[in-house]
Amino acid sequence: MRSTYLLISERFEKELAEAGLPDLGFYGVLRALSENQDPSRPRDLLCKVNVTKSGLTRLVDRIEKAGLVERTYCPSDRRGTFLVITEEGRETLARMMPVREKVFRESFIDLIDEEDAETVARALNAVSEGIYQSLNADGSCEEA
Repeated sequence: MRSTYLLISERFEKELAEAGLPDLGFYGVLRALSENQDPSRPRDLLCKVNVTKSGLTRLVDRIEKAGLVERTYCPSDRRGTFLVITEEGRETLARMMPVREKVFRESFIDLIDEEDAETVARALNAVSEGIYQSLNADGSCEEA
């Protein structure tokens, strides 16, 4: 699984760079933020993107500097920060999504038959759900 993930990720990074778009890390954060109507706490992204806690802080700093997300502050506790995707962030994500779809289709969907794809999807969803529930039980992830 890890080898396949790394190869597909490398292909995605290459295609994004060739299209003049930000890297895969940006995609994960922008997509996670775009799926929420409300601002998200940075810690809520940890179970949705493939970076460490310290890596997420640096990544969010880069994305904010690019103008694709904004930090807002919790009115009741100024130490608590929230992230919101900007309009420019939504536009960037919209340009990244077809690249992601193309890479995923060519690197995965087109290479296996439908029955195998359904089996892989079921297995990975079961594993993801089980791990997510165990992490959520101790507060490591917030309920999606």
